[in-house]
This record gives sequence, C-alpha cells and structure tokens, in this order.
Amino acid sequence: MWNWLAENASPIQAAVGAITALVWVVYLQILVSGLRRQRRTELLIHLGGSQSLDARAFISNLGFEPIYVLEILLTIWSTDGERETSIADRTEMAKEDLSNPSATTFQGPLKSGEFIDIGSFEDLLKRARWNTSDDLDPGAIKRVEVKVAAISAASSAVVASKRQFYVECVGDNCQLRPKTLYAAQIRSWWGRYKLKRELQENLKS
Repeated sequence: MWNWLAENASPIQAAVGAITALVWVVYLQILVSGLRRQRRTELLIHLGGSQSLDARAFISNLGFEPIYVLEILLTIWSTDGERETSIADRTEMAKEDLSNPSATTFQGPLKSGEFIDIGSFEDLLKRARWNTSDDLDPGAIKRVEVKVAAISAASSAVVASKRQFYVECVGDNCQLRPKTLYAAQIRSWWGRYKLKRELQENLKS
C-alpha cells in the first residue's frame, strides 16, 4: 500500500488538489448566491378585501433590504386607447382631510417585510381622472397595470415590479381578475433603463 502511494504520489496530489478546488468553487457559488439573494428586491402588488373596484391594493417589500418608493404608475387600457399616469399622490382627497403632510403621498421608505395600502382601485381611478382630466368609465376599461418603481438600499439602481388586472363589468358590477399569480419583477438592465428614462421624462412634463 505504501509502495503504491509512493509510486503514485504525484497523480494523487493532483487529484486531491482538483477535488479541493472543486469544493471551494461550489462553496463560493453558494456564498455568492446567498449574497445576491439577500440584495435582490422582491416587490409584491396584490389585492385584499374583495375582487371588485373597492378591493384594496397593497405593495409589499419582501426583499431583505429596505427600499424607497419613488413612483407608482397606473396604465389603463380602455376602448379609448392606452394612458399612463402617476398615482403616487393622494389627489382623490383634500389635504385638510389627511392626518399629516406625509400622508399626501405614498413615496417614502419601506422596510423589509412591510407593506403599504395605496387605496382601493376606485381611488386609483380617481387619481388617474384627476391627473389626466379624462372621464374614465370603469365599464370601458379592459385592463389596468400597477407599476412600482423604487430605489434599493443595496444600490442606487432603480428597481421595480408590475402587475396587470383584467376589469370585467356586467352592468354596474365590475370585478378585477389578476393576469398573473404575482407581480413580475423588473430586474433586467434594459427594463430598468427604460423605466429610469420614463421617470426622467415625467419630471420634464
């Protein structure tokens, strides 16, 4: 046995070195994956209370890092076409009816595990009417999309998510049906770049 080990010392050392390197590569991959998972944002957009227009819309931060909500956009597809507007400010309420000045907007920090109630879908449509001066009849609306843009504490890059809902009306009774099970995260470089450009253009308008 010892003679065989002595005769094959070089191949054995090379094999042990290769196995050790492989173990370190796997360990490094696990470490990097864990760090990326901790820094990765996860913004949820979901409904609560009911499936009608009085359903409450919630934004949740399930990432490990705090975020700062920069903007909330509502895109509406109706028989009159497509329109997009900001719904981050509570324009459906008079300022004197709000508890404090910070309650006039949903822009602000959101810690890990926290959520905010941005109002009912009827409230969101009221803000869209205020900002666009359009008469948005729920019966003419086919689909809506809520998009949330934020800044992560882990980096200065814009992070975002979006979720679409179908609006199905029978008479005066309108129901909301999510298009997807959960919000789609905008993580690609191109998607975040387009959103950043859009937000910058909105500052000029």
